[in-house]
Amino acid sequence: MNDRHILFGVLALLLLAAGGWAAYGKWGARESTSAASPSAAPTASGPELTPGAMTGFVLAQELRPLPADLAFEGPDGIVHLDDYRGQVLLINLWAEWCAPCIEELPTLDRLAAKLAGPDFRVVPISLDSAPVEEAQAVLEKYGTSHLTTLADRKMTVMGALGVAGLPTTILVDRKGRELGRFVGPADWSSPGALALVRSAIDGGA
Repeated sequence: MNDRHILFGVLALLLLAAGGWAAYGKWGARESTSAASPSAAPTASGPELTPGAMTGFVLAQELRPLPADLAFEGPDGIVHLDDYRGQVLLINLWAEWCAPCIEELPTLDRLAAKLAGPDFRVVPISLDSAPVEEAQAVLEKYGTSHLTTLADRKMTVMGALGVAGLPTTILVDRKGRELGRFVGPADWSSPGALALVRSAIDGGA
């Protein structure tokens, strides 16, 4: 890790402290109410997720679409999350300077190897100073072969989604609505994670 990434990591942590927690307040109330009962299903209009499949995954109390104007650097140009409408998404916010993020990446790769296809996609989003080509090289450096990252060098997604720390992983249904999120590193290739994602895919088919 070079000096640029170390400096960027420090600046990013300061931005997290200054802006992320303020944005988190919008989401924190609903997360705190659902944390005590993570096995509860979302509202009737959404897929019924496998009860208790993944400890620590916090269900959204209200199914609402992610902001329509979210856009990121992709390998072939600008990508909007709406471009994936019709697929279940697992959006993973990560950065090279975030050690837990790097440790988590191979588990996301194994999840993608098992389940990615027309109905499901893992969407890593790099929050770093590097352009998307460099971020993709980092993924491959750490042993992933089934993931293609997007890049958000201005970290606008953090405020838009009320993210206060990395890694954060958000499960999104086929209509672009958040089903729930996991804050911190997780084993996304575990039986519980696979069951959770499969239930989102099957429930919205």
